[in-house]
Amino acid sequence: MKFSAGLTGLVVFAVGMLGAGQANAALEQRAGDPVVLKGSDLPGLVGAQPGQIVGFKWSSNDWTQIPVQVDERHTISVRQLYPEAAGGNPYIASPASFDLEVYADAKTRSGADADAGFDNDDEFVFMGGDAGEVAPSWAASPKGVDGKSGVKVAVDDQVSSGSGAIYLFKATGGMDQSAGQDYVRYDFKLTGLAPGQTLLNDYGYVNSSNPEDSTVKTDSYELHSFDRWMEDELKVKAGDSTGVDILDREVAQATKTVCVRSEYTFSGRWTEDTWAGNDGATDDEGTYIVVKDGPVRALRSYMGANSGPFVQREHIYYSNQEKNTVFLRVHPMADLYAWTDYAPSAIGMTYRDMKNTDGVPVDGNPDLLVATTSADIANGGYGWQQLSGPQGSVSTVVGADTDIPAANFGNYYLDQSSPGGGAETQCGGDGQSIGASGFGILGPLTPNTDPRNAPFNNLTVKRTRYFGPPSDGATEGENYKNRVEKPLGGTATASPMNPGKPHQLTKKLKVKLAGKKAKARKGKSYKVRVKVSNTGTMGTRPVKVCVKGAALKRGGACKTLKVLAAGKSKVVAVKTRVKANAKGAKTKLRITAKSGKAKASKTVILRYQR
Repeated sequence: MKFSAGLTGLVVFAVGMLGAGQANAALEQRAGDPVVLKGSDLPGLVGAQPGQIVGFKWSSNDWTQIPVQVDERHTISVRQLYPEAAGGNPYIASPASFDLEVYADAKTRSGADADAGFDNDDEFVFMGGDAGEVAPSWAASPKGVDGKSGVKVAVDDQVSSGSGAIYLFKATGGMDQSAGQDYVRYDFKLTGLAPGQTLLNDYGYVNSSNPEDSTVKTDSYELHSFDRWMEDELKVKAGDSTGVDILDREVAQATKTVCVRSEYTFSGRWTEDTWAGNDGATDDEGTYIVVKDGPVRALRSYMGANSGPFVQREHIYYSNQEKNTVFLRVHPMADLYAWTDYAPSAIGMTYRDMKNTDGVPVDGNPDLLVATTSADIANGGYGWQQLSGPQGSVSTVVGADTDIPAANFGNYYLDQSSPGGGAETQCGGDGQSIGASGFGILGPLTPNTDPRNAPFNNLTVKRTRYFGPPSDGATEGENYKNRVEKPLGGTATASPMNPGKPHQLTKKLKVKLAGKKAKARKGKSYKVRVKVSNTGTMGTRPVKVCVKGAALKRGGACKTLKVLAAGKSKVVAVKTRVKANAKGAKTKLRITAKSGKAKASKTVILRYQR
């Protein structure tokens, strides 16, 4: 058996050729959304060293390097992710196993990819905001790359109808794949290791907590984790957010009424929850799959949830969002939940979701809401929840993929500063439930999802959190949902380029009269219609158009065009006046256009009416 985990959904869209110089302004609306491609989508680069692949965008008639990232993946036996026998833990000691595609990491038991080159399973990622224009046919390859290796990736946005492109090459020198950028700063730190100890060799895989002081920081948010399933700090920094910590805890829990299985027990912290019956228990395990900090995104993925040793949570951190995915692989269970419990510092924010768009105040007092059900979140579909206020905005888009017949999904929400027992039971944190919101698999029984025991079903819960400014509301919540449903896609085509200097950029102007030349009257105003054309390869700004002559008052007149794009023409009406004492029946007019060093002129004969 072979299964795939951690694959960011990729929809590949065809895109038409953009005209040279056409900007990708619409993609700016999705600057924080990634484009994720497999190596199989980039066959021209398969076999290259991962760090050798560099990216560029074409903008303002020149190349700009952009940050790109390659994350290696491979297929392994999941039994490899725990030490042999693992201390006799009954849930993982069984020799039964299955194959799984995961991120490769030499620092963990996942290990390095046996194929050190960029292969079909590996992932390549860049940000939508880094896409540029389609390069013109005369563009030469950037310096420091093998131009013959060029690959164009056309990007298509099905939400905002935007398009753009990037260009990939094999670097020939020591070019840094990050382009000097770092969108996500991930500092993974295990505090329980002694000097010289490592995650790979000295992690507490069985019957042990593993304290951390790990942080993720971007320009839009900050997160803090203190164990595998344990997150206790969230600061939103987007826009004019206050940046106060609004998180009590991230919750992962089986059933709402008891604390027998929660993020505490999953992390080996049996004595730290509120359930006294857990204090003597030790049946837990955990392992890391990947811990990686890259220039475009950071990866954090781990396994272990008591009797589900291969239940996996994967965090992928981007500049303004986090993709949080749980892959359920466990024996039959009742209801299961994942939600965010906010701190009292979140009081004053507004809660909204797809069925309650007007919102209710987050104030620690219960609210009556229209429930979100499976009918609203069809299998493979998504719903959204949101908290927004001066503290910032957190919009969570949630959905699930499963082959379980008639799966029962629904939202979770509880705003109660003095929660009781039953469905309001709190397993830890500050004991309050402030704007707590998330996703539930409501049962009554979730069938077996452990591939070691046939028959089994598949169930994956996907949550994407967008961290936005205080102004985010229902409109943004719906837009975030659309963005998750329709991820940015990319289509790759070979685009070899010759080395050398790009074609010389030129501005060339031509002028002529537009339409039929009319006769003028002495002492009267006269309008000259001039057609100005830019026959060069770059736009001009500004263009000064003048009509001069000895018979014209003040010698003539001028008018200025703000901009004239390459290959374009515009008609300009220059208004002037003929002197009343002009002599003769005709005179010469000189028409000129000038933009920097680019000039054009034409002389015409103007005849007077009698």
